[in-house]
Amino acid sequence: MRPAYSTTKLWMRWTFILSWLVVVMLIAGGLAGSREAVDLAGIAMPSMVFLIAAMLGIHRYTGSLDFAATQEALKVQPSTPPYDARDQPIAPGDVQ
Repeated sequence: MRPAYSTTKLWMRWTFILSWLVVVMLIAGGLAGSREAVDLAGIAMPSMVFLIAAMLGIHRYTGSLDFAATQEALKVQPSTPPYDARDQPIAPGDVQ
């Protein structure tokens, strides 16, 4: 059983890309001599670095918790023994 993180991965990827895009744009603006970019960099640069680090940290922390939860779930048996080999599993909503 492997958890799917497609939405989380997509969200993390876009957050990462857009954060670095802001950093690169501020650096380019500062090198081009834009006074507004230099003024904005004092607030935006630490914020973007914090955002990148926080998103990676949150993803790693919650990902390890998800992994631990799936490992615990694998230890739980679906029902209690003894099992009858002739029993047929019935899915919810099936008519007998």
